[in-house]
Amino acid sequence: MPAKKKKTSKTIAESFEEAADELEEIIKTLEQEPSSLAKLLDDFERGQDLLNYCQNTLKSARKRLDIVEAKIQANSLDEEPEPLPSNREPNNDNDVRLL
Repeated sequence: MPAKKKKTSKTIAESFEEAADELEEIIKTLEQEPSSLAKLLDDFERGQDLLNYCQNTLKSARKRLDIVEAKIQANSLDEEPEPLPSNREPNNDNDVRLL
């Protein structure tokens, strides 16, 4: 019985920056260099994969930022303002004093 080949998921790119750079190159190629239909379709398909990767990466980053922002807001709401030292009265005077 032959050994089954493992299904490996093809990594689209190592990083967001790498994917964006490659996508930019594909766009330039599609716009400037005439090519065979097969090559154009392959480049277009690769570009779509890279675009989806970049969009998903940005969505994931946005979600992470939302979580961090929510934690920061929750922490700031939980903190009570520090009391003034007992020897100081709160300054309710809105005048600006230059001297």
